[in-house]
This record gives sequence, C-alpha cells and structure tokens, in this order.
Amino acid sequence: MTIEEINNIACQIIAHAGDGKSYSMEAIENAETGDFKSAEENLKCSDESIRKAHEIHTDLLVQEAREPGCVTATMMLIHASNHLSTAELTRDLAERFVRVYKNVQK
Repeated sequence: MTIEEINNIACQIIAHAGDGKSYSMEAIENAETGDFKSAEENLKCSDESIRKAHEIHTDLLVQEAREPGCVTATMMLIHASNHLSTAELTRDLAERFVRVYKNVQK
C-alpha cells in the first residue's frame, strides 16, 4: 500500500471520527437546553459515524496482521487514530452528560 493510499484512508477516518465527535458535542448542547429527542438522535448519528471510522481503521489492522509491514505508520495515520480515540471518548462522555441533564431536569 502506498503512502498516498494510506493517507487517503487516514483522511476518511479523520472525517468520520470528526463527524462523530461533532454529533456528540451537539447531543450535549441539546441536552443542556432540554431537547432530549435531538440529543438521542445526535448520539445515534455519532454512533454511525464512529462505526464507519472504526471499520476503516479495523480494515487497516487486519491488512497489517495478514501482511506485516504493508501499512506504513504515517503521521496522518497516527493523527487519524488519535481522532478516532477522541471521538469514541467524547461519545461515551456525551451519553453520560445526556443522562445527567435528564436527571437534573426531572
């Protein structure tokens, strides 16, 4: 796999992970204003975006496992992995924030 191909794949991971993180942040904002229906919808959208990023990331891991050395660890790929991790953490925290806001507003 060429470095250009790896970087293009990394950009896909970054885009999907970024969308997932944005949806999570929107869910927190929705919950803060009491719009729990939108918060739940944004959490579902976040899940979908993060799932897409995770599938792409997993495909790279599988390729590397099958043929060690075929995936070069570029800075872009490392950056993409960081974005995915951050998006996953943000999603988990957003879910907790939504629950907290629901309990506070009861």
